[in-house]
Amino acid sequence: MKWFFRMTGFILALFFLLCAVGAFLPATQRVDRTVMMLVDGDDIYTLISDLTTYPDWSGVGGPESEWVFGGAEDGVGQTAAWQVENMGADRFGSLEILQTASGEYVRVRTIGPLGEQTVTLAIDEGETETAFLIQSERALGGFPYLGRIAALRQKSQTEAALERATQGLESLLR
Repeated sequence: MKWFFRMTGFILALFFLLCAVGAFLPATQRVDRTVMMLVDGDDIYTLISDLTTYPDWSGVGGPESEWVFGGAEDGVGQTAAWQVENMGADRFGSLEILQTASGEYVRVRTIGPLGEQTVTLAIDEGETETAFLIQSERALGGFPYLGRIAALRQKSQTEAALERATQGLESLLR
């Protein structure tokens, strides 16, 4: 019986320790990637402002995913949903364009395996190159702050997804 109380005490102490550590972690997770490209910014904007092109370059859902598009024809209000069966388990997600500024940026809300996040796709044209920035931002929630600790593991998955997206866009624009 003594071991039961010790184990329960250990588990409670571990829980409170994780809550205390999580309370000091940021409430928002931001991950970004920037790539310089030798293409016209309007060409980039045309792709990133049209959700029907996302299966070709974004890496969202993977190459085997099935997509459905809806909402507005272009710009704010476009929506897309994807689904893929992966080793017997269905994975799915959705995208919606929230805000655009022609030739400058597109903000997209994504919901998928890593939860809900807002992704900003921005363009900055220079004299010889165009900078393309993709930034993901996710709210991590409050008490008991355990989501903030879990986000440390998810950050590497988000970084890999952004890397796939920048590489996919580069290869499509070549």
